Amino acid sequence: MYPDATYLARQYYTAIDHDGYDMLRNLLDPDFVQQREDMRLDGREEFVSFMRDDRPQKDTRHVIDRYIQSKSDDEIVVRGHLEDSNGGAIFVFLDRFRARDGKLAELKTFTRAPN
Repeated sequence: MYPDATYLARQYYTAIDHDGYDMLRNLLDPDFVQQREDMRLDGREEFVSFMRDDRPQKDTRHVIDRYIQSKSDDEIVVRGHLEDSNGGAIFVFLDRFRARDGKLAELKTFTRAPN
């Protein structure tokens, strides 16, 4: 039995927020894709490399407001906001994760400015 998308998403945010790039790599399918309004990252290695080396701001924390479970264990939508090191909201996000064979296979991210 594979872990469900909710578990994987929780682990994803822990890895990102604590610079756990090996942990992040282990959570992602080799063909992982992230689609955002401003860019697309194809493949686990491209995504991990971006998060480790190219993110504009790394000293951040994801604050989760809600996990919205779909009818399938393979999909979860997460609503929250990203905070800077002083606790200021950078943006509000909605992430839709899809899992396959116990790994995160797809992430679609939507963002907007905080209120």
